[in-house]
Amino acid sequence: MKPPKDVLELGQHLVRELGFEDGVDTLGRWMAHYLAELIGEAENGSTATKRTKACKEAIETIIKIWDHRTSLSGEAYPLTKYKDVLKAIDRLHPGSDLFGYFGLYADNKRDQLAAGLFNGFSRLVIALLLMKIAPDKKSADIAPAAIAALTDTEIRVLTALQEWEKLFEPASKDAIRGRKSKKVTDHDKVKLDEVAIQLIDNLTTTLAELRSELISK
Repeated sequence: MKPPKDVLELGQHLVRELGFEDGVDTLGRWMAHYLAELIGEAENGSTATKRTKACKEAIETIIKIWDHRTSLSGEAYPLTKYKDVLKAIDRLHPGSDLFGYFGLYADNKRDQLAAGLFNGFSRLVIALLLMKIAPDKKSADIAPAAIAALTDTEIRVLTALQEWEKLFEPASKDAIRGRKSKKVTDHDKVKLDEVAIQLIDNLTTTLAELRSELISK
């Protein structure tokens, strides 16, 4: 793990996420309470000696907890909410699929339709998986300290997942015209269920075309 820019700030993030997790994770709440006490003592201890000692112990505790971040409860680990997406992400790559190259340069309609089906099904599966993420768990809300504490590989994965989310965001009219786009509000954002329905409609049409193409051979 690369050293975070501010370990105590990472600790505050862990306290928030572990301490307010619903359910019966008694260990998580205990760790949050213990860590909060250490951080409080490190910042407000009555003497410099006490603050230094508490700071050292807090940093050691934070790093130990973070080393086990993939098993932490709640949203302490920024990639937790994507766990279902991650299971499929290595197999589904819209735009770079098995038929992509052949579909682009195909001289027959069957390969073109196959490429479209792969891309469409990939996007549909990802859209359905992203629907499992609670609306209030937005990527932009991830604590900077938590991101800073991720490895380079984890950051690349998180960035890729955020790009998947953007895949389903509508472009504003200003952006389409090449001008600076206005901020997209929650009201303007495409609902993933509507996206899924549109993808299903498109896939149904493509499947029908492929069926006709195969029958005619």
